[in-house]
Amino acid sequence: MIIRNDMNVSYVRVFHASPDAPSVDIYVNGSLAFENVSYRDFTEYVPLSIGNYNIQVFPTGQTSTPALTQDISVPSQQVITIVAAGNLDNLQLVPYVEDNANDLPTNQSRMRVIHLSPDAPNVDVLADEDILFNDVGFLDSTDYVQLSSRSYSVTVQLANTQDVVLTLMPDFKSQKVYTIYVIGNQSNLSSIQSLDGSTFVRFK
Repeated sequence: MIIRNDMNVSYVRVFHASPDAPSVDIYVNGSLAFENVSYRDFTEYVPLSIGNYNIQVFPTGQTSTPALTQDISVPSQQVITIVAAGNLDNLQLVPYVEDNANDLPTNQSRMRVIHLSPDAPNVDVLADEDILFNDVGFLDSTDYVQLSSRSYSVTVQLANTQDVVLTLMPDFKSQKVYTIYVIGNQSNLSSIQSLDGSTFVRFK
C-alpha cells in the first residue's frame, strides 16, 4: 500500500481503447508524457497536481496535426483512468475515477464494468447467471459491486435479451479492486480485466 500525504495530487493513467486508432503519443500541456501507446495498452500512473490540463493525442512520431485536443480537469486525491474512447473519427478522452479498497474484508473484492465499444448496443452483465448490471451503454461505468474473491463465469448480453455477445472468466483476488473494460467493435468484442491502482494508493 502507498500512503500519500500530497493534498493536491491525483494519480492518473491513460488507457487506449479506440479500436481503429493507431498507436499514439500523448502530450500534457505541450510536453510528451506517454509515448507509443497502442490499442489495449495502459500507461503507468503518474502524479498530477490539481488543475486543468491540455491533452493532445498524436499518431506516434507525429507532432503536426493531433488526432485529438481536449482539456481535462484533475481533482485532488483521486486515482483516475483517462480512456481514449470511440473510433478515430470521433475520439474523446473520458476520465473514470477509481474506487479504493477501504473496508474490504479478507476474501472480498470490488469490481465494475465500463462499456467502451463504440458501435455495440447497451448490454446486461451477469456473473454465474446472476444479473449484476442492467442496460449499460457506451461510455457508461457501472457502480462497483462487492463480491467474494474467486473466479466467475461472466456473460455480457444484449440488454433485455438472452443474446450473449461476450463471455469471460475473471478471477478476483482478496481485497483488490477491479475494472472490466468491454472494448472493440461489435463484431469482435473483447474485454480487459484491470487491477485498479486505487487498490494500493491511499490519501490522508
